[in-house]
Amino acid sequence: IALGIGCICYQAQNLAQSHYLNDFLKDNLINLLVALLAVNSATMGIVLTKIRELTDKHGSPESFTETKEHMLLSIREQIALIGSAIVLLTANSSSYISGNESIKPIIATLVISVFAYSLMNLYDMAKSVLVILDYEI
Repeated sequence: IALGIGCICYQAQNLAQSHYLNDFLKDNLINLLVALLAVNSATMGIVLTKIRELTDKHGSPESFTETKEHMLLSIREQIALIGSAIVLLTANSSSYISGNESIKPIIATLVISVFAYSLMNLYDMAKSVLVILDYEI
């Protein structure tokens, strides 16, 4: 889905003859990803506190084992996104890429896709907060 969003955004940007999104992400993507990681980590703290309350009140901590595993996966994904963004942005500014016009659209699409995936990750975390806060046994 994120790759599709990246392709659509890149093509829309080309149709509009704009480079705004590429320029914005080039300058801000790493900062945005780190900020989203911080927001998601804080949000996970809220969710884990609620899970602890539920397990203390009703027992069965094994009910949330999969939830905790998905939270760890989310953190790993976000760290991988930061690493991917660093690699893509570094490659995009290299002299090899600047001389090869056929690779630039691919990298730009991937950079937008990294951003889209990070927003999808944030959305999933927000959903988990709403679900866990409404959870009753």
